[in-house]
Amino acid sequence: MSRVGLCARRLDQASSSKIVRRTYPVFTIGSEKSSPYFAQLRGFQNTTCVAEKNALSRSGTTPPAKSNGFSDIAFAFDIDGVLYRGGQGIPGAREMLRSIRSKDMRYVFLTNGGGDHEDAKVASLTKRLGLSPDEDVIRNRVILSHTPMRGWADEVKKQTVLITGSHPETARKIANEYGFSRAVTPADLIHADGRIYPFDNLTDTLHSEFRPLPDGKSASAVVDPYSKELNGDALKIDQILVWNDPRDWSLDIQVIHDLLVSHRGYLGTVSDKNGKLSLPNKGWQQDGQPELWISNLDLVWKTEYPVNRFGTGAFLEALKGVWSAVTRGAELQYNALGKPSQFTYDYAHTRLLQYYSCMEKTTMGSGRTDATGLKRVYMIGDNPESDIRGANEFCPEDGTEWVSILVRTGVWQQSAAEMEPRYKPAVIVDDVVDAIVWALRNEGIDASRSWLLAGGM
Repeated sequence: MSRVGLCARRLDQASSSKIVRRTYPVFTIGSEKSSPYFAQLRGFQNTTCVAEKNALSRSGTTPPAKSNGFSDIAFAFDIDGVLYRGGQGIPGAREMLRSIRSKDMRYVFLTNGGGDHEDAKVASLTKRLGLSPDEDVIRNRVILSHTPMRGWADEVKKQTVLITGSHPETARKIANEYGFSRAVTPADLIHADGRIYPFDNLTDTLHSEFRPLPDGKSASAVVDPYSKELNGDALKIDQILVWNDPRDWSLDIQVIHDLLVSHRGYLGTVSDKNGKLSLPNKGWQQDGQPELWISNLDLVWKTEYPVNRFGTGAFLEALKGVWSAVTRGAELQYNALGKPSQFTYDYAHTRLLQYYSCMEKTTMGSGRTDATGLKRVYMIGDNPESDIRGANEFCPEDGTEWVSILVRTGVWQQSAAEMEPRYKPAVIVDDVVDAIVWALRNEGIDASRSWLLAGGM
């Protein structure tokens, strides 16, 4: 199976004159045409709320929009640093959301956070913003970094995957709910064979939760790491999914390394192609090893603590450093989800196009099953590297314009070291309320903070 960054896609079919060709040197790996993942850019499988994203282009027409003044615009909100910091909601965020909800505007919450079920994030956001659980303001609108995996093809979900994150057992339960029935955690491996990690493996504390390996497979079946004659019970891993913010970097890096140097993903083996200069990437990751997926690339994120905290991207940088040392400078090949990957923006865009169908089970639902066209989507975020870059570089095939707005309440703060963000937004504003006011004024609507915080009355 070829490696492919889900954010990569062809732009030559785009019809809008504003679309330009852009490359993603970090994410674009391998050929997209032969991968079952690439099909997910054309439509999401096993997802109740979304239809194929090319429905508009195939029909050649745009369905009529809902008949209100806000029907052809939408919003995508980052969460941490935009709607709250730590446990505290940003002042005015609650009232603003109630206001745009009352106007039947389309919006989603697009976060690089993960590790929980979407419903858990809905409950957390509802509580932090001081909303009532029965208010239809948050539910069915949260997209986590790993939510797009719900739409992966069944043939991928049937594979054996290694999954790790802040709480690997929780991540596994969510993956099971997504359809990944053969999910393994690092804890499973060290309980099956303690030799895998020769240090204190914390099997009674941090790694106490585990399950037997699927189908009676063994973590210690391999005796000769270079032998191609493998026992039938040898464990083979097909995909590595770094769900979110791993806690035990040492164990996770060791296990991921072992699989990436293996022969075709069999635990305990070593590929004889490693280091061969005649092969691409000096032979590393050229022997059918499992694909490595990183759910998001955020190096830092914002909490109530005054200094930014490391995120999943920091774990990736540590893994890349170890990999470079082991391979003497070979490139670590991996695939990325989350912002700024184009796949994640594709997923969010389709959710917005199918918004009214998604909401049909709530009080706002119209019961429609078609897609509703958009003119502009405003991405409101606090991180130039993910929120702003992703929106700036996203060119949906239906010609919708994505406009980035940066707020000053989160990751990015003007300083002597960084007078301007690396990826420049359309505008920088003080907070999320000002962001909505700016966007509505950009649409010719006479909006103000007081008007918005009063419910837009």
